[in-house]
Amino acid sequence: MRANMIRISMLAIGLAATPAILAAQDNSIAGVWNVTVTVKNCQTNALITTVHSLQMFLRDGSMIETANTASRGISVGAWTHAEGQTYQGAFSFFRYKPDGTFGGIGKAVETIKVSNDGSQFAASGTIQDYDSKNALTSTACFTHAATRQPDASALSPAQSK
Repeated sequence: MRANMIRISMLAIGLAATPAILAAQDNSIAGVWNVTVTVKNCQTNALITTVHSLQMFLRDGSMIETANTASRGISVGAWTHAEGQTYQGAFSFFRYKPDGTFGGIGKAVETIKVSNDGSQFAASGTIQDYDSKNALTSTACFTHAATRQPDASALSPAQSK
């Protein structure tokens, strides 16, 4: 009888925890990431540029990004869970001319694969640039190599100052 009660209790605890575990798995990309972005010519594989960015994936499926270059604005976009540790994302940002005026819009789509421990991700995709009249001007391929940043909410008040 006692053994059955222990089994029933363990089953109840496991069932109660299942939604939280599934939610954590579905949102394992959620958080802030330090990203190295490598952009290459899709046909020749020639390097175009390398930039660094911070990307934040929110649990609601939205994302924002900022990069270390003055020629582009903040990215806004969305992501979705595909399967396992794989996600799909799409984001856009403004591009600026050297004099700071509006130059066009960059639109990216990517496939993201999060490591099993959730501390890193690798992504690949394409970026299409459109001029100020919305005409396609170029397409490039990119990769992302990312490491998860510490969750600020996990820091104690003394650490977050």
